[in-house]
Parts: sequence; C-alpha cells; structure tokens
Amino acid sequence: MRQPAKCSAPTTSSWTELLHIHGAQPNGAHRNGFPGAVDHPTFGYRPEIDGMRALAVVPVVLFHAGFGAFSGGFIGVDVFFVISGYLITSIILQEMHAGRFTIAGFYERRARRILPALFLVMLACLPFAWLWMTPHDLKGFAQSVVAATLFVPNVYFFRKSGYFDIDAADAPLLHTWSLGVEEQFYILFPLFVLLCWRRGTQTLTLLLMVVAAASLCLSQWASYTHPLGNFFLAPTRAWELSLGALMAIASLDKLPGQRLGVTARTILSSVGICLVVVPIFVYDATTRYPGFHALAPTLGTALLIAYAHGAGPVTRWLASKWVVGMGLISYTVYLWHQPLFALARLHTASRPTPLLLGALALLSVLLGYLTWRFVENAARNRRRFSRRKVFVAALLASLFFIGVGLAGDFAEGFPGRLTPGQQAIMAFAEDPENHVAGFPGKDCFLKPEQYGNAFGDCTEGPAVPTESVLLWGDSHAAHLYSAVHVHLAGDSQLTTLTAGACPPLLDYGRPSCRAVNETILARIARQRPDRVILAAVWGNYDWQLLGRTLEALKQLGIRRIEVVGPMPQWLPSLPIVLIRNGATMAETPLRAIRGTDPRVARIDGEMKVFVEQRGARYLSPYSILCNADGCLTRIGERPESMLQWDASHLTLAGSDYVVGRLW
Repeated sequence: MRQPAKCSAPTTSSWTELLHIHGAQPNGAHRNGFPGAVDHPTFGYRPEIDGMRALAVVPVVLFHAGFGAFSGGFIGVDVFFVISGYLITSIILQEMHAGRFTIAGFYERRARRILPALFLVMLACLPFAWLWMTPHDLKGFAQSVVAATLFVPNVYFFRKSGYFDIDAADAPLLHTWSLGVEEQFYILFPLFVLLCWRRGTQTLTLLLMVVAAASLCLSQWASYTHPLGNFFLAPTRAWELSLGALMAIASLDKLPGQRLGVTARTILSSVGICLVVVPIFVYDATTRYPGFHALAPTLGTALLIAYAHGAGPVTRWLASKWVVGMGLISYTVYLWHQPLFALARLHTASRPTPLLLGALALLSVLLGYLTWRFVENAARNRRRFSRRKVFVAALLASLFFIGVGLAGDFAEGFPGRLTPGQQAIMAFAEDPENHVAGFPGKDCFLKPEQYGNAFGDCTEGPAVPTESVLLWGDSHAAHLYSAVHVHLAGDSQLTTLTAGACPPLLDYGRPSCRAVNETILARIARQRPDRVILAAVWGNYDWQLLGRTLEALKQLGIRRIEVVGPMPQWLPSLPIVLIRNGATMAETPLRAIRGTDPRVARIDGEMKVFVEQRGARYLSPYSILCNADGCLTRIGERPESMLQWDASHLTLAGSDYVVGRLW
C-alpha cells in the first residue's frame, strides 16, 4: 500500500499513532478494517487479526478482477465472517461481564463503522449509473441501492440472480450481499446473547454449537438443492459467524495458544494458513459452496485466531507492517473494488484487459486508504459526532438512498434519457418474453441448479421418423431450438435437452451439470438418434473437454455429430452497441467491429480444427455473421430484426437467420 509522499512507511505502532491523530477512538475499536472489527477487549490490539483481513481481501479483489489463478478467491468472505463473529462476540461478552453493554451503544458503533464508507461508495456510483446504464440496468441498480440501505442486499441478489436476470460482473453493489449477512448478524446476535445471558456462557456455547451444526448441515444440503440461496442467505452462513463466536467464548480468559509452546503454535498456525491459502488457488466456480468445502478456510481462520499470536513465522508475517496496513483498510478496499470493476465492464467497448483491471485493483486500494483515513476515522470521533448526530445522519442518508432507489425503480430506470428509437431497441432487448421466445419448454431447458431428473419427454415429431435429431447443450443450444424445429423436414423427430450454464462436456465440474450430462448421455444410449447437435457458450468453458464427449458419442454409434461453434460476443451487449451508435434503428450500423470480443475468432478457428480432427462436423455461426467489415447486427430496421438481444444469445430472427445458413 502506498503512503503519502511525505510519509515513510509506518510501523505497526505508527499505524496506531496515525489512527489516533485522525480522530480514532482511544479504545482501539478503529483498528480493524472490516465491519465488526474491534480490538479484543482482554488481549488488546492483535495486529495478526488485521493481517488475516488482508489475507482475505486481496484474493477477493483479484478473484473479482478475473485473474484465473485466484479462482477460489471468494473464500475471503468466509474468513471475514469468522473474524467478525470472533471480535463482535468478544466485545459483547466483555461488556456484559462489566455491566456496560447496551443495544444502543452496540448499534452506534456498528453505524459508525459500516455506514459512512458504504454511503460514500453508493453516492459515488450514482452519477456513473445514470450516465452509463441502460434503463433495465439502472432499475436493477436502484433496487440494489434500496436493498443495501435496508440491510437486505443478500436477499435481493438471491431473488434476482436467475440465469438471465443479472450479470454479476455488471452489478456495482453485488458485493454488498456479504455486508447484508453481517448486518443481519449484528441485528440479531446481541438480542440472542441477552436472552441467553442469565443462563451463563455454557448455555450460550451449547446453543451456538447447535446453531452452527444445523446451519452447516443446511448449507451442505442446500449446496445440492438451492445453490443460490446457499451462497447468499444468512441461515447457510450462520455457522461461519457462530464458529467465530465460539472461538471468542473459548478465548474469554486465555487464548488457546497460550497453553502451548512456540513450536506447537507455529505448527498449528501453519496448518491454519495453509487451510486458508490452498482453497484460493484450488476452488473455482464448480466447487459446491459454501457447505463442507467452506470448512477448510473457516477452520483455518479459527486456527489462526487461536494460535497465530506471540512468536512464530506465521504470526510475524501476519503482523508485518504492510500486511497489517492492508488489513486496516480492508473494509473500504472491499467496498470500492466491485463498483470499479463493474462500471468499467459496463462502459468499455471491449473486454477490460488484465492491465486495466489490475490498475483498478490498485485504485481500490488508494480509494480505500483515503476513505479509511478521512471518512471512517472522522465518523468515529465522538467529540465531533455524538450518538444523536450519528443516528440522525444515518436516518437522513438512509431516507435519501431509499428515495433515490425507489425513484429509479418506479421510473423504470428513466428511459427518457434515451431517444425514442433507442428506447424501442432497449424495450425489445429487455423484455423477458423475448429472451426465451425461441427456447424449448421449461422442462427441456433446465435452470443451472436443476438435475437431469427434471427433464420432461422433450421429443417432438413422428414416432417412426425418417431422421431423429437430438439437440444438447446450454442456452446457446436452447436458442437454436425454434429454428432447428422449423428447418427440419416434417417427418423428422427432434429431442431437445438443454440446461442453463451446462455445456455438453462430460468432464465439466459443476455437480448438477455432470448429472444433467450423464442423464442426456444415457438417453442417447437408449434412443440412438441419427444425429446429435452440440452447442454451448464455448468461450466460457474449457472447450477442449469436448473430446471426451465426441468419443463417447462415437462409442454409442452416433453416425452424425455436429458441433455449433461460438456466437459473436458483444461487449457489453449488442443493444448497447447499437444505441451508442445511432438514435434510431435505421441509423445503427449494419455491421460493427467495435464492441465485439476478438477472442471469439480465435476460438472459432481452433475449434474447427479440433472438431474435424475427431471426425465430427463443425458449423460456424461466426463465419456466417462476421467478416472483415465486422459482425452483422440486424437484418432490418425494426428492433425485432436484431440478431442478438444481449451479449450473445440469438433473437428469433437471429436464430432463423443462422440456422437457415448452417444447414
């Protein structure tokens, strides 16, 4: 982390001095940089706790920046949850023992910690959202502003995260879902402790263990049945916070590691840091999460809390000045990074480069430092801001953001910012009915979390056809359905088995997708269709896994195997490319180069060689739609003539145009 030019790099102790200079509370409640972070009331400031926060926030930022090596960087949030449970429980129990705990005082500290920086980031997003977002996106952003203000962003994103509803990369406030989980914990947990207090810490411990066990089992079950809810909602995350709370109870009088020597603490803390670090590089989008897979980073964090103190190499590294410095600003860095990435993806006409995303990651650190220094510290100065002022300011700011959010929602994202022609383009593109107009029925196009047993019959045509065809793949197979159905001969039979975000790759790691593909392969073995058509958003997957699928089909005796290559990819979407280039549909370019992802041409060429070497037929939509002058955008002057309604999915007109030329 860079410091102002006139300042040398601070030591751990000088960080403390800086905080006091900038108006921090003398009790040290300012030092840790994430919601819920306070000094341990018995053991004082533990710099290694801030080091753990740095260990959590850096992989989260790099994961959201899209750096593939950090494919499991999302586990940083689980580390935060355990630390928050530990620190919040510690302060509550110590104040309860001393007779100083009040609900109002607790909520005041949380308000001072969380809200000023959060509201600043939300305020900074508003003008860019107005300038750069389509009405549909602005409406969704406005709703997320209201949800974040009311402490329920996790519930909002859970409800809106359908296959076509929201693009995580383009949602500036998506990351606030984790704040929602913590805020719900802050609201309920003190009341839970008060109810248990008269019965002693043994009762509290027992109840927390029951809650943790029930929540973990629920999370593991939901990882199979309700993966979105499992990820976003508090009941399946409660065990992580409870684990931190149990560590706090175990540490009330003495940290567990104080009973052990340096060697034992070093071994256990080394195991802990390995349990946190390894998943960062091993886990990915196919990992069932949280569930039992989250035990590694959370138990690793618990080991670090218990044993990474005093002496030892792990403790020295976690307590080093630069690691602690990053931990101090981790909350504000976390707040800034996602809006920067999301708005860059929305505004740029090409895929943001790793260099740009790396620069934005560094910018989030700079903005995080400035926000920590000039906003967080000021808000914690009790001489300047009394409890009454804090609550009044929080109420007024909340009312402002709720009002702004409701206005954006009720106004449907203010479509008047666009010309009538542009409004017509976006209205067509954003109508959910148009998204799936050419798709097969819902039991033949499954949601990403569904398993193969959800498929219906999905076969149309005569019982004794002249040709039987099976269409297999994800949404890029589903959007071919209507046109394939029309273009097949009348005495042909078509079976359509498709699932969102599930390519026809037998080795693809997501469990529900593996089950879907096994179901489809078993049906192919029974039906023995004459012809199998494979299609997917190939650029989203390791398409070279297709080799095993082709081999399995050959072994089943399938005579004709056809692979439909990738579609042109528009950044951020074809409708947005069009409205940026014309006030009416007629004024938009018939072909465009700017706004297309150049990676698709490379994938198309490589796939052609790969597929044909394995004896299958390769069909290239890209070569049909694109040439040296750019990629075709429309075949008429009405919105319905657009060939794609988002970044890559075909409209009815697009499907008919492409399929009519593929076969």
